[in-house]
Amino acid sequence: MITQDSNAATTLPMQQLISRLYTATSRIELQEFRHWALAQLQGVIDFDGAIWSNGHQQTLTFHNRTRFNVPEQLSELLLKYLAINPMADVMLSNLGKPIDMQDLLADEEFYQSQIYQKCFQPLGIERILASMHLDERSGLFTLLTLYRFERDKPFSAEDKANQSIALYHLLKSAEHALFITLEQQPDSANPSHKGICDSQGYFHQVQSSMLDLLEQHYPQFGKSFDRLPDELLTSFNTQLQSDTAFEDFSAGENLQLKVTDFDELFIVELWPNGPLDMLTNREKQVVNAINQGMTFKQAAQVLNLSPSTVSNHLYRIYQKLNIGSKAQLRSLLQADK
Repeated sequence: MITQDSNAATTLPMQQLISRLYTATSRIELQEFRHWALAQLQGVIDFDGAIWSNGHQQTLTFHNRTRFNVPEQLSELLLKYLAINPMADVMLSNLGKPIDMQDLLADEEFYQSQIYQKCFQPLGIERILASMHLDERSGLFTLLTLYRFERDKPFSAEDKANQSIALYHLLKSAEHALFITLEQQPDSANPSHKGICDSQGYFHQVQSSMLDLLEQHYPQFGKSFDRLPDELLTSFNTQLQSDTAFEDFSAGENLQLKVTDFDELFIVELWPNGPLDMLTNREKQVVNAINQGMTFKQAAQVLNLSPSTVSNHLYRIYQKLNIGSKAQLRSLLQADK
């Protein structure tokens, strides 16, 4: 977890950076936000290149990596020589604390080491400052590594203090930007709580409100949810295996789950059952048509049904919802919004 140094005063440039990060979440395109944010960070910490990565502690892989002024080859070299990189284990045991390579290896030792000669020297990297954040509730971790290309410019104590503060706000503002984008999608009509999962149900991003909802309905798991609980995984997998477009599936007596594609991952929406969630998809279509003021005949034409079938659907809807008129149905729809 991130533990910001309460004794370190937040400088005016850092305050301005924090303000810019959050105010920009609604106007910077999502695919550009992380690169833009790193460019803003350069106004507070002097660095030449950076890598901002996200992953999951269960899969131990990075699923999102933003490179800033460093070649793609660096990512490959870091993975190739991970076993001889002294920063890896130290970061895991010092979460939230900036780790300077100079503090682990004296310069004369580092510049003669294999990790420098094989990984960093070929790309002109001379100074390295990295820190890692782990969200214990979701198992998600974020790694921010800053690089300098000049050997005579080591990172200062102020640089380290600023990175410790910046890492938290970088990841929180990026998370905010992501979920703002999801809320703006045309099919996001449900007042739901959202997360992004891989095909095994492990979270890659998740709103804290979704974790709160899971904690409320699955107290046996405590406060830690690194993946969907088994009951939700059943519904999740059913939707993944469906040949038709993803639709809302009941996820138990109290919750509804919806899954949609998101690049190579999946958006998972979760919300408590409302009165309309007990209806079938066809019944919901009838409700929508009636709510738009259509007659049975008009609704039948739109839904390619007979007027008597629409009438039968509406009768069953009234039974399920324990109502007896269109006026009551419209009132229920308004209350369910």
